[in-house]
This record gives sequence, structure tokens and C-alpha cells, in this order.
Amino acid sequence: MSEPSSELNPETLAKYFRSGAVTTHLVSQSPELIIRIDGPGQKISLLTPHTGMVQDTSGLKRVTAGLESREGRQWARFTIDARNMYPEAYGLMLSVVQTMHGGATFAAATSAAMTNMKALLAAKSRISEEKQIGLVGELLLFRALLDAFDEYTIIDWWLGPLAEERDYAFPAFDAEVKTTLGESRTHVIHGAGQLEPSPGRALWLVSIQITRAGGDPNGLTLPGLILKIRDQLTTTRDRFVSCLASEGWEDDDAAMYPTAYTLRTVPTAYLVDDDFPAVTPGRLRSVVPHSDLVSAVTYRVDVSSRTPGDPGEPLTGFISSVPAQEA
Repeated sequence: MSEPSSELNPETLAKYFRSGAVTTHLVSQSPELIIRIDGPGQKISLLTPHTGMVQDTSGLKRVTAGLESREGRQWARFTIDARNMYPEAYGLMLSVVQTMHGGATFAAATSAAMTNMKALLAAKSRISEEKQIGLVGELLLFRALLDAFDEYTIIDWWLGPLAEERDYAFPAFDAEVKTTLGESRTHVIHGAGQLEPSPGRALWLVSIQITRAGGDPNGLTLPGLILKIRDQLTTTRDRFVSCLASEGWEDDDAAMYPTAYTLRTVPTAYLVDDDFPAVTPGRLRSVVPHSDLVSAVTYRVDVSSRTPGDPGEPLTGFISSVPAQEA
């Protein structure tokens, strides 16, 4: 549906956004520019025949850019999520139109518009590197388990996204997965309770060392790892996606995570027993007066010199029980 440009103005914006329809509006003949209002999606787009580059918007909230086919031609598209800011989003589109009338390319005009409206188009929040590395480790184990166990069982075992104390709860024991980019097996422990075994349950720390892959063709990015797992899932795929969302992951943000990783060493596991160097509530109570007033305990533990063990299935195929210096 097309409307003459005079039908589109700040006063009529709300009508189009609330119409429940998608409308298009020719706003310039030369260069050829169309504004499209997606009422159901609450988005506004500017389209022009594709002649060159498209602005990279991967690091911004509420903004996307790309190419699409329209009436047998390829068009460049610049889209804004206009929810609760119809006039501002429309104003940004008009600024792009005006800049292009001055001779700028589509990419240059959209770049200038975004620079002028940084407050409106705030940078996306990004999963911290520490959390990314931790998620890579948990998913490396998830993918390995898929080779031997059914998806329903594995996703029930995976507790990390549920904000539980443990990353995995297997039938006979619990596992806390710790991943590091370091050359030593030094891991950050968050909270005095993270390495406190649950009553009647053995707890194992699974140590994973990864390194940036560089040009290694076997390297995996976080988005690539997620895609590989999703492709193997069937009826639990939606549940897997929901788990990732709870960790802050959004598919639209994949371009923000380009780093590829590969295993530095074979993962190992260590029993968290009375001899393990863990800070626990019980140990704090025995040495720290009024330990109940101590909170947000974070510390590092280096297990490089400790002897790994084998907790049994389902981890046996994923870990090595041989110390690295003897392997």
C-alpha cells in the first residue's frame, strides 16, 4: 500500500503505527526513498535502491540494516524499533533523507543520523567477556554430551541458566564448570556457596582451558557453538533458546561475538572434598568472626598442581584423568 508523501507527517504517525497494517510512503523521487511503517511490528524503515554499502548497526539497540528484494530490485533498508518514540524515529528518517538530498550516500547518511542521535540509539549491552567464556565452557560440555545422551536428559541436567549453584546436576554427582583463557588452570569462584557440595551429593569442578583460535579452522565462536547445538536439537530447541535468553543472549547480537576459540588442553575434573582449596560458609564460620556479615566473596583457585580424577559417566568421555604433565 502506498500513500503520497503529504499523508505522512508527525501528526499522522500514530495513526499509521496503530493501524495494524504495513504502509509505504514515497518521500523522495530523486534519490528514490520510501518510508515503510510496520504497525504490528512497531518499526519504521527507510528504503532506497541498493547502490553501495549498508551501514553496520550490529552494536546498536533498536536499529537494524540490510538488503531486501522489492519489485524485482534489491533495496537497502535502515530500520528502527519505534516503540514509544514515533516522532523521534520519524525525525531520524527525515534527517537521512535530507542528508542524501545533499549528495551523501545511504551508508554515510545513516551513519551521520546515528551519530547525531546517540542518546536515542544507545549502544547495546554486551555479555561480559568472563560470562562469554563461562558460557562457551558450559556449551562445549553440552555439545559433547549430545554425542552420547538424548537432548531431553541433557537439558534437564543443565542448571546454569536457572541461576542454580551448580552448572550441571548429573544423576550421581554435581558439576561446576569453570573455563579460563589462562595458561594455568586458575578459575574465578563467585560466592562462598559455589563450591560447597550439596548434602549427600559429590561435587566436581570441571576445568576447561580454551584459547583464542586465531586462524585455526577448527575454532568455534560463541554464535557458532550455539548454532551447532540448536541444529542437533528437535523438541527441546525452544527450551534451549529460552535458557540462552536468560543468560543475556540474543540471536540478533551474534555479530558482536566474533572471537573464535579452541581447546588449549583436554578438560579435567577435580573432586571438591575436604582437601580442596575452597572457601565455603562452614569454613568461613570457623575462622571469621561474624561471618554472616561477609558477602560477595570472590576468589581465584589454581588447580594446576592438583591430581584430576574421573567422576564417571556422563563426564568420562569429556575429561582426562591424567595430569597434563604426564599426558
